[in-house]
Amino acid sequence: MLKEERQQIIIRALEQNGNVKVNELADSFNVSRMTIRRDLFEIEKGNLLKRIHGGAILPLRSPAYNQLPTIKRMDLMKEEKIRIAKALVPLIQEKEVIFLGSGTTTLYVARELHDRDDITILTNAITVINELGTDAKMQIIAIGGFLRRAEQSMIGHFAERVIEDLRVDKVIVGMRGVHPHFGLTNEDPQELMTDRKILGISDTVIVVADHTKIGHVSTSKTAPVTDATTIITTVDAREEMVQGIREQGVEVIQV
Repeated sequence: MLKEERQQIIIRALEQNGNVKVNELADSFNVSRMTIRRDLFEIEKGNLLKRIHGGAILPLRSPAYNQLPTIKRMDLMKEEKIRIAKALVPLIQEKEVIFLGSGTTTLYVARELHDRDDITILTNAITVINELGTDAKMQIIAIGGFLRRAEQSMIGHFAERVIEDLRVDKVIVGMRGVHPHFGLTNEDPQELMTDRKILGISDTVIVVADHTKIGHVSTSKTAPVTDATTIITTVDAREEMVQGIREQGVEVIQV
């Protein structure tokens, strides 16, 4: 197989799954891991992927990434998201009312809450409702609105009218980008106003973001980074970005 053919197959696999792994590609093509690493290096030059330890993911700005449904994005940075979720759960106190936003990292948070029948969850995320909806004792309040299919979330005027009248103990959300100067950003302008309403219903806003989101700037600015009280990420986040966020007075927890 020619190198160009192999690289096209790698690109298609990325577009379908959101990530690829060096070991799996090497076994699939019956080539060395060094050959695959060279392929990924060359493809990255065209901004078609972002190399990470052990493989590659779609760039956050790529159309293919933004079209990936939530279920496909669950495996991207999976281990980091699990660590972040486990670090967050102890911050939720007994009898608190929590707004849990949409996204993959917040879904991992939901998976850590199955034994927490002492809290109330408000959410506009269908994935969170599906995850926690069978827990008999947990109180869940679902926010309706227009369905954003890729994110499986409810957004728009109907959702915003309900959200703006709420007050909760903590808001927990994910963001596509977290930057000390360009703030909290997301990809879809359609969800911009809904996101802003969500951030305004609590004095405690916790942003969960794997290391690829720290320093990234997405299309739509949701809020300044100071609208977050705490950001939970991993030790792999760019240190200068973490320091810049802390200098803004925002707590950063790295796990």
